[in-house]
Amino acid sequence: MNDSITGGLGDNSRSSEGLNLQLYIYRTTFDRAFTCVTFTVALFGFVGNLATMGKIVRDPKYHTPTFAAIGLLALADFLSVTFSSFIWLTNLSKLWRFFGGITRISVLSSYSHVCLLSAVRYLITVHPLQSRQYLTVTAVCLCSLTIWISSGIFGSLSLAMLQTIDDGFILQLIINIIIPLLVCSIILTLHVKKIRTLRRSMSVTDQAERRMNIVVTVINSIFVFYHLSIIVNNTIALTPANELSLDLGYIYLYNLYFLIFMGCVNFSCNPYILFLSQFF
Repeated sequence: MNDSITGGLGDNSRSSEGLNLQLYIYRTTFDRAFTCVTFTVALFGFVGNLATMGKIVRDPKYHTPTFAAIGLLALADFLSVTFSSFIWLTNLSKLWRFFGGITRISVLSSYSHVCLLSAVRYLITVHPLQSRQYLTVTAVCLCSLTIWISSGIFGSLSLAMLQTIDDGFILQLIINIIIPLLVCSIILTLHVKKIRTLRRSMSVTDQAERRMNIVVTVINSIFVFYHLSIIVNNTIALTPANELSLDLGYIYLYNLYFLIFMGCVNFSCNPYILFLSQFF
């Protein structure tokens, strides 16, 4: 299906050999400029996630469950933005076919670690006494290890199913609808319960509550816009080749640009939002 769309719009990237910095479908002047801009965003994410991990590991005052969860999320985002950038902005997926599976596992782990961080903050706020006893850095790290194992199993199984069943695009669309609904539901539910607890205890100021709401809103908004763009292109990909129009092809193309850019932003922004928000 993707080949039908790109073929109708003029695909001129199939003859390249070796690793090239380019969009994996097109090689026009605009695409080269877009690739450089998006790669710059990804580079900020690469550096930001790496710096966050380094700061948390090296400074003992950040050896707490909350910062451990932030650091582990930074690791997942670091791998996600690195692998996804190579998938989107280079032709590496054509040179190494297993690269897509590794990227899928990293992305699933990133989503799960956002939920883990929300759960850690919720437990510390709503159940402070139990958290002091049971919610340790070691416990958070063990949860992270479980997430990576689960992501590896789910990612491998889903990829195998997508490659073997006839309705792979339908299954991919279902997965890409369920995942954002599940992640956003977990984050928002825990956030609302946390805010209610803080209000009842009168231990939160309006400014602090506003800051927490902004952080959750920004993270969820970026995540939702990214996944909406994925869902749009998954839906277009279900269109039979003989029913494709040129307008639909251009919608797919322009949405692909938005998808790639928002994907890089999604995996790059968390260290700046989460780590810096701890100090304001």
